[in-house]
Amino acid sequence: MIPRAEANWNRPDNKWLRWVLCLGQALLIALPALWAAKYVWLLSASLVVLGLALFSVQRTLLLLILLNIVLPDKVLLALRLPGGLTLQEGFFAMALVFALIDLIYWRGLSVRTSAGDLPTSFFLGVAVFSALVGALHYHSTSLILRDLRFPLYYAVFFLVTNFADKGLATRGFLPVLVMAALVVSTEYTLEFLGSIDLSVGANFVRIARLEGLALPLALLFILNQFIHDPQRYGRPLLAGLFLCIGLGFVLTMGRGMWVAFAVGLLTTVWLHHLSQPETRRNLWRTVSLAIGTLAILVATAFFFQRLTGASIGAHALERSRSFVDYERDVHLLGRLFSYGVALQEIAHHPLLGNGQGATLVIMLFSEDLGRFETATSWTVDNLYLTLLLKMGLLGLLAFGWLSLRILRLAYRGFAHGQDRQTRAFAGGAVAIMMAMGTLGLSDGAMVNGRFAIVFGVLYGLIAVLAQPAPDPGKSSLASS
Repeated sequence: MIPRAEANWNRPDNKWLRWVLCLGQALLIALPALWAAKYVWLLSASLVVLGLALFSVQRTLLLLILLNIVLPDKVLLALRLPGGLTLQEGFFAMALVFALIDLIYWRGLSVRTSAGDLPTSFFLGVAVFSALVGALHYHSTSLILRDLRFPLYYAVFFLVTNFADKGLATRGFLPVLVMAALVVSTEYTLEFLGSIDLSVGANFVRIARLEGLALPLALLFILNQFIHDPQRYGRPLLAGLFLCIGLGFVLTMGRGMWVAFAVGLLTTVWLHHLSQPETRRNLWRTVSLAIGTLAILVATAFFFQRLTGASIGAHALERSRSFVDYERDVHLLGRLFSYGVALQEIAHHPLLGNGQGATLVIMLFSEDLGRFETATSWTVDNLYLTLLLKMGLLGLLAFGWLSLRILRLAYRGFAHGQDRQTRAFAGGAVAIMMAMGTLGLSDGAMVNGRFAIVFGVLYGLIAVLAQPAPDPGKSSLASS
C-alpha cells in the first residue's frame, strides 16, 4: 500500500512538480517567440495577470482598477476582446464567473445585502429604462449600447459587497490606487519632458488625458492616510508619494480638478477638525494644514520649473485667469456653448430625458484651423447635464439618491470607525465624493467613460465598510 504522503503528488515539497511547472511556464513564453517575437511581452503579461486573478474575485477587481486607470484609451481600444468587449469589461466578466463559482460551490447561493443595494438597483433600472426611451426616439442601436455600458458598470457594486471584505477597503484599495496614480504621474512627467524644448523656458505642453483623474483621488487618499493612520506606511513614504503624484497633478493644468481637489482638501481638514476632542480643536491648526498642503504642491511645481526651465507658473496663472474672464478662453467658450445646447435638448424631455444614444451638435475650437467647427458629440462635459440629457430628472434623482446614501455611509464609517485604518479610508472616501460632486460641474466621468467602474468599486467598498461582521452560514445584514 502506498503511504499517504507519497500518494499526494501535489504537495508543496514535490520538487518534480515544481520542475514541471517551471518548464511549462518557460515553454509558454519561449514557444510563441518562434513565430511572433514582438508579441511575447503581451503573452507574458497576460499570463502573469491571469495567474494573479485566477479564481479570486478580490484580486480580479484590484487588477481591473489598476489596468483600467493606467492604460490609455488607445491601448484599451487595441486590446478589445472578442465580441467587442473592452479590457475592463473582460475583467468584469472574469470576476463575475469567479463569483458564480464561489456562490454555487462554497456559499450555497447565499448572498449578502447592504445599505446601498436599493439605490444602486434603482439607478441601474433607470439606466436600462433610458435605453428603451432612446429606442423609442429612434436612436442608433449601436449608440444606445455604447452609452448604456457605462452606467451599467455600477453593477460591480454587488460583486464588491458580496465578495470583498473590509480588508480590501482598508489595506488593498489604497496601494492599488496609489500605484496606478504613480504610473500615470510618471507617464505625464516623461511625456512633458519629451514634448518641450528645455532650452526655451516659455514652452509648455499641457498633458491632459482621462487617466489623470486618478491623480487627485490618490492625493486625497494619501492625505487622509497621512493624517489618520501614518504608522501603517510611514510619513516619509506617504510624503514622497504625495510629491511624486502631485507633480503629475500640476502638469494636467485641469482647472476643474484643481477646484475639486481644493474642495476635497477642505473636506479632509474639516473632518480632521471635527474628529478632535473639543478641548484640542484648533481652527488655526486646521487652516494651516490646508494651506501647508497647497504650499507643498506649489513648491513642487516651482522646484520642477527651476530644474527644467518650463513656464509652469505662467501657464497656470493664464489658465486661472479664465475663472474671472472666461471670454479669453476659446475652449471654455465652446464648453459653455455645449451646455446651452444640452439645456435646450433637456427642455424637450425633462422628466425621462432623450434616452441613451442621444447626440448633440456643438461647437468645438479647432487648433489646426484656428476657428470654431461644428461637431456631433455623444456627451457633454457635465455630470448633471449628462444625466438630465440621457436619463432625465428621474436619472438625476436616482444617481443623487445613490451618491447621497453612499456619502452617508462613508461619513458614518468615519465618525464611528473604531480603528485608524477605517477612519483613513472613510475620510478619504468622503473627501473624494465631495470632490467628484464638484468636478461634476465640468466633467461627467462618474457616468461617462471607463472610470465609472472605479467609482462602482469604491461605492461597493464603502458599503462593505458599513456592514456588520457576517454570521457564519447566513447573509450579512446591512446597517439601516
